[in-house]
Amino acid sequence: MTLRKVTRRIVPLLMLGYVVSYIDRINISFAKFGMEDTFGITATQYGFAAGIFFVGYVLAEVPSNIALLKVGARIWLTRIMVTWGIVAALTAFVPNVESLYIMRFLLGTAEAGFFPGIILYLTRWYPNKARTKVVATVMMAIPLASVIGGPLNGWILSAFDGVAGIEGWRWVFILGGVPAIVLGAVYFAFLADGPAKAAWLSAEEKEWLATTLAAEEQERSAAGAPSGHRAVFRDRRVLGLTLVYFLLLCGAYPLTYWMPTVIKHVGGGLSSTQIGWLSAVPFLAAAVCMYVCGRLVRNERSAVPVLVALGVSVVTFTVTALTLGTPAVAFAAITVATMAAQTAKPLFWSLPTGLLAGAGAASGIALINSMGNAAGFVSPFAVGWIQDASGGNDGLSMAVMILANALAMVVIGALWRNRAPAAVPS
Repeated sequence: MTLRKVTRRIVPLLMLGYVVSYIDRINISFAKFGMEDTFGITATQYGFAAGIFFVGYVLAEVPSNIALLKVGARIWLTRIMVTWGIVAALTAFVPNVESLYIMRFLLGTAEAGFFPGIILYLTRWYPNKARTKVVATVMMAIPLASVIGGPLNGWILSAFDGVAGIEGWRWVFILGGVPAIVLGAVYFAFLADGPAKAAWLSAEEKEWLATTLAAEEQERSAAGAPSGHRAVFRDRRVLGLTLVYFLLLCGAYPLTYWMPTVIKHVGGGLSSTQIGWLSAVPFLAAAVCMYVCGRLVRNERSAVPVLVALGVSVVTFTVTALTLGTPAVAFAAITVATMAAQTAKPLFWSLPTGLLAGAGAASGIALINSMGNAAGFVSPFAVGWIQDASGGNDGLSMAVMILANALAMVVIGALWRNRAPAAVPS
């Protein structure tokens, strides 16, 4: 009963915030069509612009999560949302590609800490057994952002082009940034830093949560969880999980940044609105898959579910690459690949949250997420480079996703054969 009350209160807000953040992160995939006309942006330049977001993101991530731990989630998540909303809206007014690079870097810096802040925040409310389900629910925001953002951005490109003398692609950034600023104010008004400050919980409910979470924290500490901010940088398990997340995201990010372009190439003659709707279908299926799988997992510390998801993605990405000449088959395959690649993310996060404790949880989660998200720079840029070098070969560029997910499976297998606590020598 207590956890249901917590879920009703905080999960919709966290999901909505993550949907808005992801739309602001990926709406460049639709703005690209207008920037090709305005700037003559190439595939490589677009890949760099999409990816440089993550340079700022990676640099600011760990400091941001440490700040959240000190000032509280309510204030810090509000700060993040308002600043990224302002930067996202101002991106509409860039005069050239070089200015676009700068604004994307600043957007990444502004948004840094939001997702690991959410993950850390959830560890303050949910015991281990409930956390996999709730993380999967919150992370449904990733595919839902594409479900909403695809058709919405396609419509904005068409309907707002020329309004107030502003090109449609610029409106994509303006109308994406404003909701983040508004939602930041909502966070400040309605979020509580933790159960102890939640006026909507009874004294008995607060006591039960405090006792349950404290017992699990003690258990993780006794099992050798890295205990401080610096310790996580020397723990082989944390470093191994960071590599896994990097590879996992290398296999997932090209979907969000290149899906509209691939559909445009394969579909031929489709309007921006049609591309938007077709881009949404795989992500809608992924949202359903994430919800269902999050409730089917029984052992929250098992690596098997994420290995299965990655294995399915490797097979279906390969099928997609080989069947692009048959659009219906390729679309079915990329839909299944998207379901598997997106579902692997929340399944992965049950592993580090079941390992980390205390101050090490703040730094460890931020480290895994920030260094893992370096994939957001590497993989879109790699896909863009392959596209330019191969004359636009979509099938060949999918090798990035296939190899990344296959390597992630290998690293997870190695980690789970050697699960004893291990520190890297100083």
